[in-house]
Amino acid sequence: MVYITTNRPLGASVHLDRGSLYVCTVPLLSGKFHWSLIHITETGVATRHHWAAVGANPQGRETYVKQTLPRGPLTASATQILGYFKVTAYRTGNGVVRDPDGFWEVCKSVFPQSYPTAEENRQHNISCRTWVTNVLQGLGIERAQALKVEQAVTSRSQACETRYLRSYLNSEPYQIVIDEI
Repeated sequence: MVYITTNRPLGASVHLDRGSLYVCTVPLLSGKFHWSLIHITETGVATRHHWAAVGANPQGRETYVKQTLPRGPLTASATQILGYFKVTAYRTGNGVVRDPDGFWEVCKSVFPQSYPTAEENRQHNISCRTWVTNVLQGLGIERAQALKVEQAVTSRSQACETRYLRSYLNSEPYQIVIDEI
């Protein structure tokens, strides 16, 4: 078990399993989410992998980003993490790439190019969500299973967002969801 301090009030921590892969979602405007992968090695090293904007312009060019998380998935904007969704097929699938270097190679090869703007990427079906789904397939998880993960994460993130907004409106703390898919 790995303890990751999050951006929740009071520096609360979440418990993520070693040798596992999680999809992490953060709310965006208009009911959408930013998706990233949190890879935890057998030795407990946590790394965030995601498709994200280059620089401060969210509408500009995007690329694959890899971040080692010595203290957990903190973001500069202190955006609320809705949930960590453990991809069970990552642990149970035969032939799935699990070593950090192989994982990194898959991540950086999924979308070898980015269009000049986020809008152009969306027109070509390139987003953080589709990047995650493609990485899962690149790691050796069957397409049907990767699509089920995508659907489940979307559905559960929508439910989490509703709870998060309710917590915010009632000035109550939000409990980050940790769930298996």
